[in-house]
Amino acid sequence: MNDRQQQMIQFEKYWYPLGGGSSKQIIEEFGLSDRDFFTELNRIVDADPPEALSAAELRRMREVIRRRLWMAR
Repeated sequence: MNDRQQQMIQFEKYWYPLGGGSSKQIIEEFGLSDRDFFTELNRIVDADPPEALSAAELRRMREVIRRRLWMAR
């Protein structure tokens, strides 16, 4: 996992309990739309799930990612 991917995971680890970061924060921090951010985050989490998260936390993060992707359609 590269530095940018790690930053994305750290960002979402903080924000997923609140439904994910705001669109404004995502654009300011990463220069990505919600759809692009959560698409990439979904790919990262599937390929290399963060070890610091419990199974329940990872499940909740994935739920937030799926919901935000659905909302960004």
